[in-house]
Amino acid sequence: MKTEPRLLHDVGLFEAVFACVHDKDPSVRKGAMFGCPAVFVGSHLACCVYGSGIGIKLPAERAAMLVDAGRAFAFQPYGRSAMREWVEIRIPRERVGEIAPVLIEAIEYARHHIGHADSKRSSASASRA
Repeated sequence: MKTEPRLLHDVGLFEAVFACVHDKDPSVRKGAMFGCPAVFVGSHLACCVYGSGIGIKLPAERAAMLVDAGRAFAFQPYGRSAMREWVEIRIPRERVGEIAPVLIEAIEYARHHIGHADSKRSSASASRA
């Protein structure tokens, strides 16, 4: 039985990404998603390193703008279809600071989802009461 070679994720790139966002927001944490090293805000994924690229979750409109401007690619991990809210940026680890504003956007977007998840839980609890 022939198996696909395992994709290696650039751990050094991830450490540069994490250091960049952690400096700006110490509440972020390391984790993994589908085997990729990832940055989380609470339980929400903000970005990850997939192979030698950085997968970044943003509002769909912002993701489309970055792709249209040629600043990012559609994120298609493991050959899946492109995801509306995700882009991939390929940049050397020494230059991660150049995309810090986009990474911080992803952190804020993940934080926004936490607020919505909490308000949905509160509404559901109130409805049951």
